[in-house]
Amino acid sequence: MATSASTAVPAGHKAEEFRVDGHGQVQIGDRHYHPNPTTPTTRFHNEYYEIPRDPSPVFTGREEIGKLLEARCLPSSVPENQRQQRRFVIYGLGGSGKTQVCLKFAEDHREKFWGIFWMDASSTESLERGYLHVAKVCGLASDIDVVRRWLTNISEPWALILDNADDPRLDISSFFPAGNRGVVLVTTRNPDCRIHATVGSYELGAMTTDDAVTLILKASGSLDPSDRSTRAAATPVVLTLGCLALAITHAGAVIRQGYCAIGEYCALYSRRRKELLNRKVIQGGEDYQYTVLTTWEVSRKMIEEMSSTTGQDALELLQIFGFLHYEGIPEDLFYRAWCTSREFQLSEWFLSHQPKIIRRQSSPEWDIFPLREALSLLLSFSLIHRNQNNLISIHPLVHTWVRDRLSPSDGEMIWTQTTSTLALSIPRDMQTADYRFRQSLVPHIDACMAFQKDGIFFLQGIGYDCQWMAGRLSLVYHEVGRYQEALQLIERTVEAEKKTLGDEHPDTLSSIHNLVTVYTQVGRREEALPLSERLVEIRKRTLGDEHPNTLLSIQRLAYIYWLFNRYQDALNLLEPVVEARKRTLGDKHPNTLKAIHNLAIIYSELGRQEALQLMEGVVEASKRTLGDEHPDTLLAIHTLALRYCELDRQEALQLMEGVVEARKRTLGDEHPNTLLAIHNLAISYSELDRQEALQLMEGVVEARKRTLGDEHPDTLRAIYSVAVSYSELGRRQEALQLMEGVVEARKRTLGDEHPDTLDAIHHLAIRYSELGRQEALQLMEGVVEASKRTLGDEHPDTLRAIDNLAISYSELGRQEALQLIEGVVEVSKKTLGDEHPDTLDAIHGLSDIKETLKCSTERHQQLLKGPKDWISLEEAQIGTSV
Repeated sequence: MATSASTAVPAGHKAEEFRVDGHGQVQIGDRHYHPNPTTPTTRFHNEYYEIPRDPSPVFTGREEIGKLLEARCLPSSVPENQRQQRRFVIYGLGGSGKTQVCLKFAEDHREKFWGIFWMDASSTESLERGYLHVAKVCGLASDIDVVRRWLTNISEPWALILDNADDPRLDISSFFPAGNRGVVLVTTRNPDCRIHATVGSYELGAMTTDDAVTLILKASGSLDPSDRSTRAAATPVVLTLGCLALAITHAGAVIRQGYCAIGEYCALYSRRRKELLNRKVIQGGEDYQYTVLTTWEVSRKMIEEMSSTTGQDALELLQIFGFLHYEGIPEDLFYRAWCTSREFQLSEWFLSHQPKIIRRQSSPEWDIFPLREALSLLLSFSLIHRNQNNLISIHPLVHTWVRDRLSPSDGEMIWTQTTSTLALSIPRDMQTADYRFRQSLVPHIDACMAFQKDGIFFLQGIGYDCQWMAGRLSLVYHEVGRYQEALQLIERTVEAEKKTLGDEHPDTLSSIHNLVTVYTQVGRREEALPLSERLVEIRKRTLGDEHPNTLLSIQRLAYIYWLFNRYQDALNLLEPVVEARKRTLGDKHPNTLKAIHNLAIIYSELGRQEALQLMEGVVEASKRTLGDEHPDTLLAIHTLALRYCELDRQEALQLMEGVVEARKRTLGDEHPNTLLAIHNLAISYSELDRQEALQLMEGVVEARKRTLGDEHPDTLRAIYSVAVSYSELGRRQEALQLMEGVVEARKRTLGDEHPDTLDAIHHLAIRYSELGRQEALQLMEGVVEASKRTLGDEHPDTLRAIDNLAISYSELGRQEALQLIEGVVEVSKKTLGDEHPDTLDAIHGLSDIKETLKCSTERHQQLLKGPKDWISLEEAQIGTSV
């Protein structure tokens, strides 16, 4: 029966969709079958019932395959209408219950067949013995061909069940009786046997969680399958066992025999997994010859005995899969690893730790045939599953068995081989397909690294190659927004490279550049700034002013200056970078477009009109050269949308919505860049009074808490936006509580006088002022003094704080308000220019104060609109040094 959504592994797949209506009629495709026709059916006295045993007394579920077999395999009420022999193939992993389904079918429908015959199809010899047994029972000559001809010509309805036809070297069709009569039911691990089916096939996968729970409670002997609390206790057990029928039956026996209670099984399993899975059930009623583990050992041994290169490759691949995540393994992993090995001069260590299927590739073109041949062999035993996108999956218990059977030294060797293959497969290119491939590797990197306490640094003894692999893995983690994991890898890499290569080695400098990038992402700007300035100085000295790596570091430093509102310093760095990029790479190169994009943002901050034209140009060029959904294109569109918002242009919202949808598709719902776009979209919705704004903002807060942590700067910024929305909806107490929380969190994580802390205190003071609380003025004065000390008298944030303090003074009738606002106007003119929006805003404020401060309340409200979560100058990728 197909698995439910909660099942740990993919469900069985059926050959055709079918459904059963309320009258018991089965519809398959466009055809209708009537298992219980209203017209009288000829009843046959069952004369031969050569079945080895009854189905298990705890047989559970599998209604779907049962209905399908009834529709396809029961004798016709008009035998002469059967135009072909009805052959049905049930395939799937060993232990999934294929044999039990056939036993149940035979038991339920015994009286509909004159004869039901069962044969062990595991080998030619066992099949021959089966035919000779039929000859003996039916009084025929001891000749296989005689029995086959007898079945071919007999008019009574018969069924022949060929069980365990697992050997891919055995052509099972040579044992089918000829002609159009009878039913042949085949069970196999080999999906290729579907070629023999005439009325359908079915992949028997995991049970549904609900059926699996019922089965384990029945198998335990004394537990009530209808009791809710008991079912709840059983659910984690069956999920741990991947809802595999054989494993669940064995677990039930362990509970029945008193080794543990149902609620204790998972803890026992974690300590004694091998013993539990290798136990033979004696009193189970199934008479199954294998334990959970030996059922797969049989398949492995058959592959091993083939003594072929393909068999060796298949077993090596299976072992590698055991150290990746059990779902979504990209076949492309091996091709991409091979590409990297061709691109670089690999060390002897890397060459000796590649899979043989890569090492044997000798031609200049990738030959996929050996890989596909090995995968096909694993598929023929149902040890793996492959979908239409060439993504490979493996049942969780098989996944565990593969590792458990290895010795510690062999396990370490295969883990190392898997790790090197993973690292080599990570592409350096930045096309959309490369981003998506790297994203698909995340669960496999997680799984592989979890097998060693120190992760990739378990291999630190090999030196440079370990550091190189750590750099590749950090690129993936950074790209999906898992900055803490990326940071841990890069910090240790920098430390190791300084010791082994020196402080100014190019590889050390590349890692420091990556460290600066991640420091800015996690809010550690004060540490990023001196590192970045030092890096630019070294690269200028060692590489020259216009070397690509020097320009990359200058762009990063400009971004950090932007974070500190040092717009002129950022501009002085970026304009030469743009010119150098144009000269060396051309106007439309992706790196040139990134530099222009960053410059356009600085122009926008400084109120320069050419900013918009530059942004629009970058969007068009990025679409042409990179594609509509490349991350750099989406970044440019996002920047343009925010600029349109500031200009109140209608197309802004449509652009922003498009960026959100595209980032969800390409990066995932909880990638930091996706959340950034959603946050900005929510703010735009809020300004339009759209109801969904608050829901979006709250969703961003929860996602950022999960992915970044409760006190990450981006999380706190999202919480502030929710607080503003609460305030506008009249939920003032909740808003105030959130804002006070943001202030306290920023004090803890950043310090009392960090610009972000002062910004939070500033906004809290405005809220206090709205509520008439006396401490508002004291907070505002404190912000002004601290901003002057830490940022300087002329910093935009300092001017904004002075502006608000002036408004508060004016409301109290204090004459110094006019002096303060006049000072803001003069400084704004000097630093930003007469026409900059902030300068014009200050002049407007001066006018208000001069006219008895009539608009002060309105201006307070304007300042309380949460600042857009403005995107970074360069959502930079790490590891992109030339």
